[in-house]
Amino acid sequence: MPQVLAYQQQMRCKFGEAVLKLYLVPRDVFLRLLAGHLNVPFVRTEALDKVPVATVRMVPTEVLARLRVCPLKLQPGSTRGTLYVATSHPENLVQLDEVSFATGCIIQPVLALADDIERVLLRYRILDGRHQPIELPPEEDFRVEHDRYG
Repeated sequence: MPQVLAYQQQMRCKFGEAVLKLYLVPRDVFLRLLAGHLNVPFVRTEALDKVPVATVRMVPTEVLARLRVCPLKLQPGSTRGTLYVATSHPENLVQLDEVSFATGCIIQPVLALADDIERVLLRYRILDGRHQPIELPPEEDFRVEHDRYG
């Protein structure tokens, strides 16, 4: 446990991310445990890899890229259908409301690992892989300096 806390502090990540990065618990076991804790369904890596492109394109590309979510399936309903959406933050109601607004569907969150979602978005060219965001620790002084030539 101390190694997880040390890694978490050093890398400034969530506890679960530290557990996964240190390979202390298999990914599927961790996913199942976290889904049980959050009381939401989960999707395994191999199932997420089989999502058809038509399903992914049900949500506008800019919404997918910004929120890092992945539509899984649409269940038709009487007035609005239910769209199952893979997310690494199923408790983020603002994010889920935004997907609902963009699609007109009721959203059912499904827990997935962030890197699994990102891999699907990269494969379907929602993300291009060249311009990945970086996070800097808040206490570091970070400046961009420009040199002038000529």
